[in-house]
Amino acid sequence: MGIMEPRVMLPNIAVVEEGLGMRDWTFFSNVYHGPLCRIMIGWNSNMLEVTILSSGGQWVTCDITRKDGGQLVRVTFVYGSSTSVERQELWHYLKYQKSVNDSVPWLVTGDFNAIMRVTDRQGGDSNWYRHMEDFPNCVHESELIHLAAEGHHFTWHNRQQGTASILRKLDWAFGNQHLIRLWPQAKATFQARIDSDHSPIHITLSPKPPYQRARFKFLNLWADQDGYEETVRAAWGTEAHGNPFSRLTSKLRTLKGHLSNFHKRNSSHISSRVAQAEKKWKEAQDFLDQHPQDLEAGQWERDMGNQYSALRKAEESFYKQRSRVNWLQLGDRNTSFFHRSLLHRRHRNGITSLCRDTGEVTRNPEDIDPY
Repeated sequence: MGIMEPRVMLPNIAVVEEGLGMRDWTFFSNVYHGPLCRIMIGWNSNMLEVTILSSGGQWVTCDITRKDGGQLVRVTFVYGSSTSVERQELWHYLKYQKSVNDSVPWLVTGDFNAIMRVTDRQGGDSNWYRHMEDFPNCVHESELIHLAAEGHHFTWHNRQQGTASILRKLDWAFGNQHLIRLWPQAKATFQARIDSDHSPIHITLSPKPPYQRARFKFLNLWADQDGYEETVRAAWGTEAHGNPFSRLTSKLRTLKGHLSNFHKRNSSHISSRVAQAEKKWKEAQDFLDQHPQDLEAGQWERDMGNQYSALRKAEESFYKQRSRVNWLQLGDRNTSFFHRSLLHRRHRNGITSLCRDTGEVTRNPEDIDPY
């Protein structure tokens, strides 16, 4: 649990923690970074093991694991400063943490005191100032992905009425690629404001749904691979009976099977193939470096280099098509960008629950996707 802006002075911290009445809970705060506590976190010490990694005036980062086992999660609780100049420290910290946390699931959540776009505000000053670009730029450079959200969009209200009313989305929940891969159904629920002018955030890390066989999709990269035309001719040359439409659908089904087998032989697990090709190319380069006069070593190095280049091109084409990003023209080898876009798109479009006609909400993957 994270509490933002409790505004408690150091001499009163112990009294406040005791007053919460949460037995077996341990608390930590960033009160030593300023005159008032801005972030307080707490956890049930019988269930969780929490290690504080870093704290500042605008953040607390910790590692969380269940005592009965399970995956470690790194969480950064955020309370952004009210001034854009002071928030620069927060933006620099998050961008630096991107590389530090690449190999662990990283959740970033809290009150950032900043909006991402014009639609995140209603009322008040309508100008878009240059410093307002800092937050979206930070999220982009940190490669953070919005958690799927439900509930309120505007998470802060100034409690005024009429023309004086101001609404803002200041509270956010993000995850890095590692977290989304482990918990693709992770979700943030922004609840109704009760005793605060901010919406509470309830975050759930749902387990992966059971494996479902992927539906057939034509990949553009197949058309550039050796053997593609022969595969299509072989499938289309099979005998089919019935009326013209029946023969067409029959041949399309046959072609689907041939292309699926073609994919298994040539382009399945494309990223693993790229990694293996890169390893072989490096081995060939090392061998050539030790035997510079060996003509076969030179030919092996060229062959491995060409194979690696072709697979890299196929990998980029695969992720570009699946991410549905067609406008990027930054240069060659944008594979990592397309991969992040695909991950974000899958997470954004994922359906985690359905409401039946009776009003019952189901989160059973089999009920959501019965096919």
